Amino acid sequence: MSKRPADKSDGDSIASKISKSNIEETSEKAVTASLKTVKKWQKELNVDLDIVMGDSSTVTQMACKTCKMFAPADSVSKFVTGTTRIKVESLKSHLKSVLHLRAVDAKLAALRKSNNKPSKVEEGFQKIDASTSDKMCLLFKTAYHVAVYEKPFTDFERLIELQNANGISLGDTYVNDKSAKKFISEIGGEYRDNVYSLLHDADYFSVFCDGSTDRTETEKEVIMIKVLENYYPKMKYLKLEQPENTKATGILEAINKAFTEFDLRDYKQKTVGFCSDGANVMMGSRRGVISLMKEEGNADWILSVWCLAHRLELAVKDSFKGTYMDTVIEMLTSIYLFYKGSAKRNKEATDIAELLGEHFLKPEKTNGTRWVSHKLKAVTKLLKNWPIIVFQMENYAEDVSNKAEDRAKVRGYLKLLKQHKMIMYMAFVQDVLNEISKISLLFQRDDITVYSAVTKLQSAEGNLRQLFDNDGPALVEIKHEIQGNQFRGHTLLNMLADDSCALTTDKQRIVQSVIDCISTRFDNILSDSIYLSCNAFDHKNWPLITDRAALLLYGIDDVRVVYRHFTSVLQNANCDLVNALSQWNDLKIHVASTARYQVMHPLLVWQLVSQEDTDKGDYKDILKIIHLTSVYPLSNASCERAFSTMKRIKTDWRCNLGVDMMDTLMRISVANISFKDFDPRPAVRRWWLNGQRKKRPSTTPYGPRT
Repeated sequence: MSKRPADKSDGDSIASKISKSNIEETSEKAVTASLKTVKKWQKELNVDLDIVMGDSSTVTQMACKTCKMFAPADSVSKFVTGTTRIKVESLKSHLKSVLHLRAVDAKLAALRKSNNKPSKVEEGFQKIDASTSDKMCLLFKTAYHVAVYEKPFTDFERLIELQNANGISLGDTYVNDKSAKKFISEIGGEYRDNVYSLLHDADYFSVFCDGSTDRTETEKEVIMIKVLENYYPKMKYLKLEQPENTKATGILEAINKAFTEFDLRDYKQKTVGFCSDGANVMMGSRRGVISLMKEEGNADWILSVWCLAHRLELAVKDSFKGTYMDTVIEMLTSIYLFYKGSAKRNKEATDIAELLGEHFLKPEKTNGTRWVSHKLKAVTKLLKNWPIIVFQMENYAEDVSNKAEDRAKVRGYLKLLKQHKMIMYMAFVQDVLNEISKISLLFQRDDITVYSAVTKLQSAEGNLRQLFDNDGPALVEIKHEIQGNQFRGHTLLNMLADDSCALTTDKQRIVQSVIDCISTRFDNILSDSIYLSCNAFDHKNWPLITDRAALLLYGIDDVRVVYRHFTSVLQNANCDLVNALSQWNDLKIHVASTARYQVMHPLLVWQLVSQEDTDKGDYKDILKIIHLTSVYPLSNASCERAFSTMKRIKTDWRCNLGVDMMDTLMRISVANISFKDFDPRPAVRRWWLNGQRKKRPSTTPYGPRT
């Protein structure tokens, strides 16, 4: 079935026009022209050119003055740097380009600003009365409600009808799904403009990318960035792209396209690191996306980071292989499948729970993309539901109306569920996963830092080692509940001795396996100098202020390690190593001697210091190094959450949503601004100032006249 073509309204805003970057030829054959001819072109085409003369009064190079002054600083257009192709066709093509048109607009805006004169459209916006402005704000807020709660555009008209019925008059203009689509595009465009500004103002950032399929089984790539906003690292949604293919070249092309639409073709020079899952197409050392990105941008410094949350789940799977834990996981899966899709069995379990005075919790899936926590939820629910499930399965196995094959299978489940060893191991699994899930939750946070990750890994290792010779809370509770061979009203099979050496040995072997697998999976974070050096920027690791000599020596080598690895990025950010080392000592004394900093999170400390230092610049060089380490890419969980958002938005009923509109809807949803906190005024202003036509918010639409 052919897809519906995207609506033109998806891309008719100025922001979307700007995003279509002007891609000019990077290689050109030199062509000269006479000075007289070039001056004639300038007069006919009304353009100012910078000219470089060669011999015999010939022009060998020309550049557009307007673009040199007003085009983005990172533009690589030949008419900004100087083209040697002196042809009128090239000049005419440049004058029609988006780059030049933007530069002309910027020049006119600067001229109007210098003369304190608003544009005609701005004058019209300033003249609208308060009631009209309030009405448009309400319309935009209604459109935002549709977008943020992931409703179809057709709900917009119904919501307006409801408000009119409740006495809030919003008139008859713009009351249709097309207007909702337009308003939502402007809201998404406002969010996009904010990210655009952050990207261009940033000295550096990290890139995150992950792929998945939507409801139409079409591959999509979500691209996100970690960038400083008000001196604090924030995850920002960049773009949803549909790659030409799922090979590394196709994915990298999609990433390049996303940054090109933000007028940042040379983004690799600002990139600190790249994070994705462990797929070879992404992380392959020879022809993966990251290796191609480094090669294409001549940027060997870019960190290649395999998502910590994904690594942790793989470490758990590795540690359970070949142990009785595999049997526990298989049991959890069997119980989940027994109840999945069976309303009758779930209803019977609920009824039994009511008779027993309990509450039946629906069994949890043990695998998927919910990190370690889904396994923890599954085993916790099974232990809670154990007497309900055993009672129901006993009845099921005795009911001759059920298939003999199913009854035999359930008897097998019962035999396992009643094993004393199974009960003990489920409690042990719960204790182990309780510790690991704490790491997983940290790894899923947007503001995770290297030093917080290392600290949590070290803390978890200590807690896991305590399980060597000691029982965890869940196992202690289960042992207390088991009286003889009775557990919650049922008789257990094959009882183990309390001091069973086999059980103790198994526990120790599994705990050691978990620790070893985690250490192996996170070896680079725990050993590579570029990561270890980040610990110096956690002020809680510093020597006390009373030991001034040790404090002054602390972290000097770590500053050098970071600077030397990211020399190109930091030099482009006007950061000097000598100044940074001098400022490092001053900064340590300042932070260590300020009492309020001692109880703060390091990221908050550096944000406050940066805000206070904005005008003075006493620590500007060292703060650039510290902030760079705060945007290290460590976890891809934000991309996974974005795909969950995509699958909620693009349902079977909305399969015709185009990539551009999906991108806008995801941008709004991922921004996670509550309906109560949403301010519609910037989007209303953007809508008013955009487009070719004059806005008429009070005009009665066509239809019957009374």
